[in-house]
Amino acid sequence: MDDSCVLILTNSGDATTDYLCERLMKSAVGYHRLDTDTALESLQISLFHQDMRIEWNQGAVATNEISAVVYRRPKPFTANVLGDKWQSSHASDEWAEALEGFLAHVHPSKWLNYPPRNFMASHKVEQLSRACECGLRVPDWIVTNTLSDASCFLSDHDFDVVAKPLASGYLERDNPANDSLIYTQAINRSHMHLLDRLPGCPVLFQDRVKKTTDIRLVVVDDGIVAVSLTATDPDGLQRLDIRRDNMHDVRYSQVGVPDSVAHGVMELMRGYGLRFAAIDFAIDSNGRWVFFEVNPNGQWAWLDLVGASDIASLFIEALSQSARRE
Repeated sequence: MDDSCVLILTNSGDATTDYLCERLMKSAVGYHRLDTDTALESLQISLFHQDMRIEWNQGAVATNEISAVVYRRPKPFTANVLGDKWQSSHASDEWAEALEGFLAHVHPSKWLNYPPRNFMASHKVEQLSRACECGLRVPDWIVTNTLSDASCFLSDHDFDVVAKPLASGYLERDNPANDSLIYTQAINRSHMHLLDRLPGCPVLFQDRVKKTTDIRLVVVDDGIVAVSLTATDPDGLQRLDIRRDNMHDVRYSQVGVPDSVAHGVMELMRGYGLRFAAIDFAIDSNGRWVFFEVNPNGQWAWLDLVGASDIASLFIEALSQSARRE
């Protein structure tokens, strides 16, 4: 189909999409980018049984022209209408329902990734169970708000444990300047008194992995790229949470993926029905790959930009193949 194109759903501040669009343009892959935080300024929707079409300043597309949808980071519509906030909220919901009705005509197999599949793959507790079933090594773990169970877990692991947030470690406040991150935290005997706070909120505890490096592994369809991320804490060991210090001193290197890990990862992807994911591992002191989590809509472009990978080429190949199938 000569007029087929890729539709990218995101927001105007998405730097990863900026980079991807630049690469798609250089590769002559046709695309349209819809930034949902600014789209209502020009968006026009006309949906008929035989003609599903949307238009905006940056493009126009019908459902039968879409070869693939890249679902990045769209934000909710905000309609500016006369009236009170409840009328504005209603109008925003109507806009969202109209666009979702349009997008519902695009088959799930064309999405990277189909949003319900992203949702199903986004629960850390279920990820850990499923990864183990797929033959991947996972740390011992417990999620609990029970003091006795947490104490037993720490004791069983010689008080060498980490604590992690379950959903998001990003805390938004009224003033964005005061936003903060909750990093992975080492837990030992000196922290036992903090367990008194546990009944108020469940916590994920894991056996601490003796890491030599962190790994971000990216899958796009049948392509896999893995990059090691190495940085040390003051004690000379691999950094407990690689995100600290804005990752300014991290050293990057592309690495090969063991066959057993690749097999488990692809089984995990098939089980979730994902075409794309960024997956976090670590390599321990015995050379074993240890699974941490799946990010079904994770970040990857920075690995290309620091020269450690060419993940964009995986997207270009996947999207080109989608266009050829139309």
